[in-house]
Amino acid sequence: MAQSRGAAPAGWEARILAQLEQREVRVATVAKVIQSYTRLAGKVGEFANHSRDAEARSREVQGEHERLLTSYGRNGGGVGAGGGRGMSLAQQRIADLERDIEGLKEERTLLYRTQGTNAQRLLDLSDKMRDTDERLRQQELEIMDAHEALRRSNAKIDDLRATLKEKDGTIQILQDEMSALQLEIVQIEDRGRRLQSENDDLVKRWMQKMNAEAEKINTVTEELELIKRKSAALSPRMGPAVFEDDQFFGAQPPLTGVSAQHGASLAPRNAVGKIDARMEEVHSIAISSSGELLAVGGQSTTVKVFDAETGEGVFSLTGCLKAVNHVEISTDNTMLLAASSDHTARIWRLDTGRHLKSLTGHIGSIMVAKFNHDASRVFTYSQDRTIKVWDTQRGLCIKTLFMESSCHDFTLLDSAGSRIATAHVNNAVRIWDTASGKRVREATLHKEQVMSVWASATGTRILTNSYDGTLKLVSTDTLDVITVMSAPGYRPSRNWARASLSPDERYAMAGSIDGRLFVWDVNSGDLVRTLDIH
Repeated sequence: MAQSRGAAPAGWEARILAQLEQREVRVATVAKVIQSYTRLAGKVGEFANHSRDAEARSREVQGEHERLLTSYGRNGGGVGAGGGRGMSLAQQRIADLERDIEGLKEERTLLYRTQGTNAQRLLDLSDKMRDTDERLRQQELEIMDAHEALRRSNAKIDDLRATLKEKDGTIQILQDEMSALQLEIVQIEDRGRRLQSENDDLVKRWMQKMNAEAEKINTVTEELELIKRKSAALSPRMGPAVFEDDQFFGAQPPLTGVSAQHGASLAPRNAVGKIDARMEEVHSIAISSSGELLAVGGQSTTVKVFDAETGEGVFSLTGCLKAVNHVEISTDNTMLLAASSDHTARIWRLDTGRHLKSLTGHIGSIMVAKFNHDASRVFTYSQDRTIKVWDTQRGLCIKTLFMESSCHDFTLLDSAGSRIATAHVNNAVRIWDTASGKRVREATLHKEQVMSVWASATGTRILTNSYDGTLKLVSTDTLDVITVMSAPGYRPSRNWARASLSPDERYAMAGSIDGRLFVWDVNSGDLVRTLDIH
């Protein structure tokens, strides 16, 4: 890795090489200037020598001229024709000398001019040389700085190479550790598969045991019921073996319809009343089909029944030893059912408030309890991961369904309760056949826990509500999603996030953790309105 980086020069090395090449070019240019300066100085010296020679010659000519004039004066006008010719030659010679003097003067003037020009060029070259020397000095400083930077860079490279070598060693160690961890993960996965297989076997055995215990409990309960009836028949004071509870259950007419017919629903616009339940927490409410009574269960051990119109308390139903998690009123408005954390579901008469039955057999808190349409059966779900089907009149468990994962809610898909839908913490929705106890179909419809499930009147569609902030309308035949509903600001509570449909199934409603009620159009999935009611 280090060799591959050393094969090509780094950016800073290339810059330094370029600066050195530019320096060599400038040094060569300065050398040429110095050579020119030297040649110019030689020419200036030659011109000075030539000027001195010309001045000496001029002085010689002037001396000869003066000698000729002196000789001519001493001789006067000369004698005869010989004197005239001598005078003529002397004048000719003087004229020639004067022309030579003028020529020498002009040549000297030219030499002075040339000397001045050369002197100016010499000054310019000197200035240029000084500038060049200054630049060379700056470049030498830069080169020194570059060498220092190069030294530091080399030192840094050495440090980086050492660090890289150390990291290569660390990477190798990590790779070895990762290989060891991968091997350990494979072993853990194998062990997990073995444990899962053992767990499945234990669950199967546990389910078989629980079924056997449920059958035993049902047998014992039937035997107790038979003993009770025989004792009553043998007692001379009791008369005929007919009990008040039997008369009550036998007096209820069978219900054949799925639900009452309702007119078109209107989306709520505001709260029309307020009831103070006087509880720290309200876990569940139920309203009678006539709309006259409202039952409330919560953190208190008492189920409170109110007049829905006036908000006044009608009576309080006691008997639960712990919190009440769910309440429901039968379709004929004669009975009230409550699921409690004391592992028991209880039934009261609504006309008198008298306790009718206690349904025992769960080994965990009962979270949901519901009547079928004619109230002949009660369905309960407990944290022991079982759904039990009870004979309402006899108070006997006639079927137990075992859940593979914890369940938040369930709903009946027909009037008899032969099929139910369950909402689970593992994001799944399941459809069950209660007669066989087998799961019919399953689908993962949400990204997080499914908090509630609500069936339409015909049982062909269900409404699910999830902690991921969405409500979905789903076909029960295929578990395909029909409509998805959500809204900004809607955040369901993790524990009590119930959603419901209006009687005509036009609207879906759910409460948010901030106290607001959200209303959606089921067909379009659009938010209709939000009510600030808490």
